[in-house]
Amino acid sequence: MKDADSIFEALEKTPEDWNVRILAIEEMIQRGDVFGARKLVREDPSGSATPPEIQVRLHELLTKGAAALAEKPEPGPEEAPPSTPEPPEPPEPREEPVAEESDAPEKVESKKPSPFEESYGGGLGALMEGEPEAKPLPSAPPLPDAPEIRFEKAIARWREYDGNLNLVPNENAVLPDRISTAPDRVSSISLALLAHALIFFLIGLVAVNMPRPKPPQLVVSVVHERQTELITPRITKPNLEIKPAAAAAQAVDVIASIEGSTFEIPDVDNSENTFVSSILPGVQPKGIGMDFFTEATQASDVNFFGISGSGRKIVFVIDATPFMLVDEKGGMTAYNNVKDEVGVMLANLNRATHFNILLYHGRKVIPFRKEPVPGLPSNLRQAIEWLTPLNRDYEKLGLTNEWGYSLDVADHEDLPLRSVDLAHYTKAIQKAAEWQASAVFCIVSGYGNMTRSLTPEMKKKMEENPPTPGTPGTIDPQEKKAWDKAVAETRAWLTKENAARQEKGIDPKVVTNFNQLVVDRTGVRPPRRRGGTPGSGNPPRMPGIGPEDVEDQIEELVKLHYKEPGLDEPSVHMVLFLGEDERIQSEEDHFRRLTRKNRGKLKVLRGLSALQDVTGQ
Repeated sequence: MKDADSIFEALEKTPEDWNVRILAIEEMIQRGDVFGARKLVREDPSGSATPPEIQVRLHELLTKGAAALAEKPEPGPEEAPPSTPEPPEPPEPREEPVAEESDAPEKVESKKPSPFEESYGGGLGALMEGEPEAKPLPSAPPLPDAPEIRFEKAIARWREYDGNLNLVPNENAVLPDRISTAPDRVSSISLALLAHALIFFLIGLVAVNMPRPKPPQLVVSVVHERQTELITPRITKPNLEIKPAAAAAQAVDVIASIEGSTFEIPDVDNSENTFVSSILPGVQPKGIGMDFFTEATQASDVNFFGISGSGRKIVFVIDATPFMLVDEKGGMTAYNNVKDEVGVMLANLNRATHFNILLYHGRKVIPFRKEPVPGLPSNLRQAIEWLTPLNRDYEKLGLTNEWGYSLDVADHEDLPLRSVDLAHYTKAIQKAAEWQASAVFCIVSGYGNMTRSLTPEMKKKMEENPPTPGTPGTIDPQEKKAWDKAVAETRAWLTKENAARQEKGIDPKVVTNFNQLVVDRTGVRPPRRRGGTPGSGNPPRMPGIGPEDVEDQIEELVKLHYKEPGLDEPSVHMVLFLGEDERIQSEEDHFRRLTRKNRGKLKVLRGLSALQDVTGQ
């Protein structure tokens, strides 16, 4: 090869040949392209280990750079004349005298570097037999064609090599002095002792505080002009907040634990209400002592759009249907505020609190995770990122197939509704009950209709006696033409309306029922079929599923998954997000009964302004 291009052409033909690759790497080093040289090292396609001599040369090239191209191994000292003996000079670093086979073994003569040694600084070429060609040490850096010359000499040397190696012992090995690591070890031990001393000092700042409890208070409900939630009257004891003591810096005796212990701390009388407070983060009260893994850290307080609640295992249920995005409720901007508020709730969960998110759209119920997960920062961050793109794209509203699989719920003989008939928030609450969630927070756009399907017995009977289809009838061509024209006009108007909104920075208009929009704008109704004959043996009309059936379903779920195993009953909280002028009195009463029966609260928000009052956005 006469130039660098020929080296790279040879490398493309034989990429596994390290003799060619090392010359290409030297060429890249000579150009000053260290990154390109490293790339050539990483692109080695051979599966075998790199030869040792190649490794040595690679190390010199990648650490010294262009200086490694000019370095040549210095020849050993010449043999002194026998007439004037002189004391031998100490061996140079990285060189070892090689004894030759002769009649006078006491004479040692250093061999001149072979052509392969001149190219790669030693390695396998130093072990080859034969007398290398003497070459004077260059006084200047090699010329640009030096890599090609070295490559030709190396190829010629390899062709003459017959496979015999002459290995001789090293009689004058000089080992370097071992570097002492005692100062480093002493420094590490000192740093560790200092860190432990600092930890013990911080633990010593814990103080004991014994506040006197307040007397029980009577909490009653007050009717406001705008009743938005139902509070059941009950007598409760005030929750005493654990705050850092004023004398926390004083040295006191305190019972503390670094790990969970099997020793049971006896309960104290409620009248004393002895608490332990600390200025250390993560330390929570438990009994009269202190533990890093306590029941207090497992529960989290949640402010769900103005509803306060808490739980150790929390499930958020969010309506993902287009009904949440209509103009009367504030459009897509209002829904983004809803997601942002849920993100704030997630960020305030404790690490030991388990949580999950359920999105529903019709019969689809899609979870964030298959099971509730702890509130670790990584899980919370992933949940917020997972929720962010929901209903942000006007062309992909609702739960499309990109959101993954839909969960199934189990059937039970004691449940009044079958799993195949469940949809909307009813199906999501049943899945949360199967997870035995301690608190469920739902935000919904309204009651979702559900229908009963045929029972297996009915389906079997219809298979035995299949129904006879009738004739569908005909549609008046004039009515169909008028309807098609009205549909085209409405689509054109909607496209123009959304384009004008986009120029003004307003959310596009979300339509939940396009046919109704056509009727409202044009007054034209869909054409109806007339004539025809009815079929025989049609499936029976199944009774509908009403709000009372949903309430009975959830009541049986609580008995099955909570009362029978001996667990505390869950709390079900609902936020009903309606339009500013939307009135659904019967459905609103259903949500009030549902939350009251399940130890929860109800909040009714009407329009974007009501939502902004709660979220502050």
